[in-house]
Amino acid sequence: MAGLENILNKIIEDAKTKADEIIKEAEEKQHLVVEKREDDAKFLADKINEISKKEREDILKRAKSSAELKARDNILAEKHKLIDKVLEEAVAELENLSEEDFIKFVKNNVKGVEDKNSILDVPSKYRDAVKNADLDFKVSETDVERGFVLHNGNLIYNGDFKSIVKSEREDLEKFLAEKLFS
Repeated sequence: MAGLENILNKIIEDAKTKADEIIKEAEEKQHLVVEKREDDAKFLADKINEISKKEREDILKRAKSSAELKARDNILAEKHKLIDKVLEEAVAELENLSEEDFIKFVKNNVKGVEDKNSILDVPSKYRDAVKNADLDFKVSETDVERGFVLHNGNLIYNGDFKSIVKSEREDLEKFLAEKLFS
C-alpha cells in the first residue's frame, strides 16, 4: 500500500500546486481588476472635479454679473432720484418767480395767440402784475395753483409748471443726466 500512499501524496501535492496556481492567478486577476477599478475611479473623480470646477466658475461668473447688474440698477435708481429731486426743485423755483419773471414766462408761452377774447387764469399773487402788464388778454379772477391757463375759444393752453415739466420730462432728464453725471 505504499504505492497507494505515494499516489495519494502525489495527487495531494499536485492538487496543492494546482490550487496555489489557481490562487496566484486569482490574486493577479484581482489585482488587475482592483487596479482597473482604481483607474476608472480616478478618471471619474477627475471628470467630476473638472465638471464641478466649470460649474463653480459659471456660478461665480453669474454671481458677479448679478452683483454688477444690481449695483448698476442701484446707481441708476439713485441718479433717477436725484433727477426727480432737481425737477421738483425746478418746479418749486418756478412757483416762486418774481412778478417780472412770471410776466416774461407768460409772454413767451402765449406768443402767437392773437385772439383778444382769450382769458388768462393766473395765481392770485401775480394777478395785479399781469393785469398791469397789458398782455391783451382778459385776466380772470379764477385762481390757478401755479403757472397759467389760457382759454382761447375751445382751446386751452396749460402753462402749469408741473404739467410743462411732465410733458418735457424725457428731454429734461437727458439734459440733466448730461449736466449732472458726465
